[in-house]
Amino acid sequence: MNEKNFRGVDLNLLVMFVAVMRERSTTRAAERLFVSQPAVSHALRRLRAIFDDRLFVRVRQGMVPTPRAEALYCDLLPSLEAIERKLQERDHFEPGPSERVFRLGLPSALDICVMPLLLEALAKQAPRVSLVVRPVSLHTGPALLDSEEIELGVSVFPRIESWHRRRNLGPRNYGCVFNGRRLGIRPPITLKRYLRLPHLLTSFSGERSGVVDTALAKQGLSRRVLVAGDLAALPFYLSKCDAVATLPDYAARVVAARLALSYSKPPLALPDFSLSMIWHDRHDYDPGHRWFRDLVGEIVIAI
Repeated sequence: MNEKNFRGVDLNLLVMFVAVMRERSTTRAAERLFVSQPAVSHALRRLRAIFDDRLFVRVRQGMVPTPRAEALYCDLLPSLEAIERKLQERDHFEPGPSERVFRLGLPSALDICVMPLLLEALAKQAPRVSLVVRPVSLHTGPALLDSEEIELGVSVFPRIESWHRRRNLGPRNYGCVFNGRRLGIRPPITLKRYLRLPHLLTSFSGERSGVVDTALAKQGLSRRVLVAGDLAALPFYLSKCDAVATLPDYAARVVAARLALSYSKPPLALPDFSLSMIWHDRHDYDPGHRWFRDLVGEIVIAI
């Protein structure tokens, strides 16, 4: 197709041509199209110039198409009907037969909570859908969207770009995990025992301080951080060391349940943090992406 051949051609001209062919009258064609009769006459003049043919000849009974007009009608009508169907068509996504691959970004604290539930839901709703899961943080999520390494990210994202879209998934807080049998501690843990124990800190950047240290400092207190690392490994350390880990509450509960550890609410007030789901604007109206982010959002809200 050479786009230059369409220069100066208005699709509405062809629609008016079809109306005149059917009505054999510019007046009745105008009524059919809800436009003025002069507008239809003007369209015919433009069409005659484009096709270099009179197209219609006035007779006593109305207007008679020329052979050129009849040939055009036969050729154009199927194409116009196809365009009409496409304009009326609304994209939809059928998860059952889909073999689409979705790229999801999750920090490890959410990965261990969300993925088992997401895989369970996919097995029921979309058994042929596949996933690529990448670790994200508040620093890396937006950039991974732009590079198309992920198409949906869930975490704490304080800053996103104007071409990103966001859905808030609610405030969250923290929980503590420790080996109660090893330490001889029954929940809830006291602030005194909490400060006496060394701490395992989840750290994206390698820094050895976090929200707990900020809250303690306001009270003139501090803690000893034994290890700063990725959450995926920290819970296993608790089986071999006398320590406590303060994690996002959803992760703390899952870790405690899966590894037979003790769970407790923190013995000090910690500020809430807000989870959100972000995606690139180019996926905003994609029905498959909308289905996937709704599914992920429902799971995250429920944990």
